[in-house]
Amino acid sequence: MEYKEIVQSLKSSLVLRYGDKKTYQKKVADVLGLTIPTIRRRLSGKNPFTLQEISVISEELDIPVDEIFYSCRRTTKQPLEFVQYDFTFYDSASYEVFDQMARMFSFAAQSDNSRLYITSNTFPDVLNPTFEWLTRFAGLQWLFFTKGSGALKPLSEIELAPQLQQRLDGYLLAVRSIKKSVCLVSTKIVENYLTDIRQFYILGYLSNEEVLHLVSDIEGVLKLFDKVCTDGYLENGKEMEIYCTDSFFSSDMYIVESDRLNFGMLRPNPFNPVLTKSKDVCQTMARWFKMWKRPSTLISQSGTHIRRQFMETQYQALYTCKDYIGI
Repeated sequence: MEYKEIVQSLKSSLVLRYGDKKTYQKKVADVLGLTIPTIRRRLSGKNPFTLQEISVISEELDIPVDEIFYSCRRTTKQPLEFVQYDFTFYDSASYEVFDQMARMFSFAAQSDNSRLYITSNTFPDVLNPTFEWLTRFAGLQWLFFTKGSGALKPLSEIELAPQLQQRLDGYLLAVRSIKKSVCLVSTKIVENYLTDIRQFYILGYLSNEEVLHLVSDIEGVLKLFDKVCTDGYLENGKEMEIYCTDSFFSSDMYIVESDRLNFGMLRPNPFNPVLTKSKDVCQTMARWFKMWKRPSTLISQSGTHIRRQFMETQYQALYTCKDYIGI
């Protein structure tokens, strides 16, 4: 593996975490105790890093060594990074999750050719401003699956700290800054939401009043979804194509392509994505997307009749849930 490949991989890892060049150059300079001009020469390849320096960078900036050396063609390893956010513990490390994600999307969006490809069983982030009760429910789900039922609390007591709300808003703003988005959504996006809500209701973790709040939020998201489908644009003017499909995705998937930064995300839950900037992995994810897109049906702008049928299906799922809960 040539040294220039190592440096390029290191720079890609730094961009992934810190976005702009000035920020990551200062980070490296601080951990190595060197001047920024010296770091510039190191990163340009004029003066090589020592193995010890790369080791310090890896340890202090939390970059796995395997990730830095992933571009070696002789290995079959592909780097994946699990981003762990603890919804119940607010500290700088947890906040860094949202900051990092926002930086990545914002950096990619600086390209005129930036594209975001999404597969989603429910409403994707790019269409979903922060609805308070749905965000609380995502936190309740996270508690259940991560901490167990003993850690659960009433939905109204799930805290949305101002710092968390601010970062959620910043993250969504960054996602929506991509120049064009193409979404593949399940024909059962509302039903999939409601299936989880019903499960928590049956288990006694949600009250009738809390379900009513959640249903109200879903109605709000659905209205926004319908408007974007009709216009073919987000309210900020960014272009969007939306397709519906009968496929069920094992995990929501996001693929970002741009002239500045490419990366992929798998979203088993809203707070703990799995990231990759591996070219091979991103290309594989793009092939999956194209495979799912072929039998899908366009419901944004054109396809008015099919879109109307799609929306009627979503509202019918809401009516059925209301009848079931008795609200």
